[in-house]
Amino acid sequence: MYEAVICEPVRTPVGGFGGIYRDIPVTTLASTVLTGLIERTSITSDDIDDVIFGQGYANGEAAAIGRIAALDAGLDVTVPGIQLDRRCGSGLQAVIYAAMQVQTGMSDLVIAGGAESMSQTEFYSTGMRWGVKGASVEFHDRLAKPRTNSGGVNFPVEGGMIETAENLRREYSISR
Repeated sequence: MYEAVICEPVRTPVGGFGGIYRDIPVTTLASTVLTGLIERTSITSDDIDDVIFGQGYANGEAAAIGRIAALDAGLDVTVPGIQLDRRCGSGLQAVIYAAMQVQTGMSDLVIAGGAESMSQTEFYSTGMRWGVKGASVEFHDRLAKPRTNSGGVNFPVEGGMIETAENLRREYSISR
């Protein structure tokens, strides 16, 4: 098995919900990081085997964010990119998948990361495609609904995953 090494970590500053980054699309945040990495390392499209980005609150504006970030950062159209969702662990899962690709010899260089803009997370409706019946349209908050339905039908998560994480932190005395 080949050895996977994490090199040149790059990130944007962290903002608060509805804060100074609220009007910046998640694709811009992701491509800014990739652009910085490319400038810092002088890697080229020919060097990169894949771009894997995790995003827990994906939206219709940023499908396959790994691919969009790569293209928006100026990489060639030949560079593949994907998006994965493992909720709050999405960015870490991207790093794990990248390491696995290198360890198995499938890839030599994989860019991995995570991108999120909860401030840009949308409200959506599932019923409008086929016309509106009645006087109103129901909208869902993409921040709220996934928090409570992440356990599927059979394992509902009361209060959502954020509350679950806080409860586990308290129960097992895990520090922040």
